[in-house]
Amino acid sequence: MLKWTEWFALCAATIFIGATCAAPVDIKLVNPSFEEPANGARAPGWSPSQHTGPVRNYEWAVDTETATDGKSSYRIKRVSPQVFGLINQGVIVAEHAGKTLEFSAAMKADGVGPEGWLLAVNVESRNAILEQVRSAPVTGKVGWKRSVVRFKLPVDAYELKLGIMLLDEGTGWVDDVKLRVVD
Repeated sequence: MLKWTEWFALCAATIFIGATCAAPVDIKLVNPSFEEPANGARAPGWSPSQHTGPVRNYEWAVDTETATDGKSSYRIKRVSPQVFGLINQGVIVAEHAGKTLEFSAAMKADGVGPEGWLLAVNVESRNAILEQVRSAPVTGKVGWKRSVVRFKLPVDAYELKLGIMLLDEGTGWVDDVKLRVVD
């Protein structure tokens, strides 16, 4: 993600060559910093799920002991083998079709295996998944760092399913989730 000074310099250079430059525009998310009171594993605006099966292979919880933005973050811990566990949120983006979006979040990990802890976005039309984009995985033991994924929306994009996904053993935390239009 560009710092303000980097964006300003890039914008100034763009204008100098005769193009236009617009500041990134935030797309509103529900409870992006997990500050609203949770109901068990459910943080308002977010849905926890796992790949399959009746046995809960993950612990999902709002964590009030560690955060980067506010007083809470969200934690997912794998307690037994499973393909993936995640939390996600749907966002209608039809008005931004054809634009480049950036999905980012502060992420922290402890004991996460090589498959990782990552951001995943399903780009959907009204009746099909058009593509899935993923950030680089966070693995091992890592303090808070921002993960980012950028992607261009197809012209028939209608909705995004924004996910934070644990694909391996360990525990992952997420906070300060953002979605913005960058062009």
